[in-house]
Amino acid sequence: MRRARHAPLRSLFALLLAVPIAFSALLGVPATSADDLSDALARQRALQQRIKDQKAALADLRAAESRVRAALSATNGRLDEINADQAAVRRQIDTATAALEVVQARYDELVAELTHLDWTLGLLEDELAQGQADLAQRRRLLAQRIAAAYKLERTSLLEQILTSDSLTEVLAQVGTYLRLGDQDAELAARIERDREALAELRRTTDGTRFRTDQLRAEVGVQAEAIKEQRAALLAAKKRLDALEVETRKLQERQLAAFNRIAKTKAAAAALLRDQLRAQNALKKEVDRLVREQLERGNIPSEYNGTLEWPLAGRISQEFGCTGFSWEPPLGDCRNFHRGIDIVDDSGAPVRAAGDGVIVFVGYNPWDRPGDRAWIVIIAHSSRLVTWYAHLQPRVPSGVYQGASVQQGQIIGYEGNTGNSTGPHLHWAVQFDDGWMNPRLFL
Repeated sequence: MRRARHAPLRSLFALLLAVPIAFSALLGVPATSADDLSDALARQRALQQRIKDQKAALADLRAAESRVRAALSATNGRLDEINADQAAVRRQIDTATAALEVVQARYDELVAELTHLDWTLGLLEDELAQGQADLAQRRRLLAQRIAAAYKLERTSLLEQILTSDSLTEVLAQVGTYLRLGDQDAELAARIERDREALAELRRTTDGTRFRTDQLRAEVGVQAEAIKEQRAALLAAKKRLDALEVETRKLQERQLAAFNRIAKTKAAAAALLRDQLRAQNALKKEVDRLVREQLERGNIPSEYNGTLEWPLAGRISQEFGCTGFSWEPPLGDCRNFHRGIDIVDDSGAPVRAAGDGVIVFVGYNPWDRPGDRAWIVIIAHSSRLVTWYAHLQPRVPSGVYQGASVQQGQIIGYEGNTGNSTGPHLHWAVQFDDGWMNPRLFL
């Protein structure tokens, strides 16, 4: 009978002994600790800083892409110009190509970094999921613990005292229960703190994912821009290549024509000497005629304005040192071209590059007989004179020595007179006593 009366007390004691086991099991759950959450939040903040850095890198990429766009625009603008300077276009294409390679390198870096960001963010999302799962399990175990404590609480203290052989034993057991209650409260507080930390981590992770997706979309836009620019650069290269091929063909025909005229080196050297002598003699006469027009007040001492192309076509030879043997020497250059050669359909109208007075029109009297060039020379001021050589020997209305002409007025027609290697216009600019690149005056 005594044994039966003590059964409730033994049940209570067994339950109290089981409580530490349950609590120990609760503590043994592979939970996400506060330190783990702090580390995750720190990595999240570092990730946000990296995204901020990538936005700055993306801004740099946009600026570099803008420079490529400007270079391409300049390239196409030069190609669209009348009588495009092929060497300048080639330099512009090289500049655009180098700028595009910089853009490509920065884009590749961004893509690689974005891939790493995705990987890091994936790890954080995995940790977040694991933390939430651990938290849910701890909450379930705590709920079970509270339910067990509730059942224990239903056995009254009076009943325990009345049915126990030892009051000391009952008080010791109740003290253990009260201590476990404090531990439950502490555990509940820890769970709440972890829940709030996980909620913050979820918010920041979602925000980071959103910003990463935005960054990916912006990088995708730049990928399309790079693709379009590569296509534009390729088109510009093809246009320039075609222009250069055409120019080389013209130069080959000119060389063949020169070789027919000067069949030996001695004949070529004699031809160049005669050409230079005739040019210098005509230049000396032109200088006298310009001084005469200045004294008469027909031309100003300075030209206020710019020149225009006298003929639209293809440039077969630029101004300056050249590898073409049919050009006479000048300064340190064995062969120097004193103007720009422009090729269009034979007979195309040639126009005055600027307002001025015609100081010479006709054949160069100092050229070899039977091989004289028809030339028109215009004085725009006492310092600036333009030459138009190899024209057809016919005179448009209003063109004669001493006549005033306006910019754009027809002064002759493209021809093949004189020491010429094919129909073209040789346009030269004389400034003071020297020859200058006509492009400088356009």
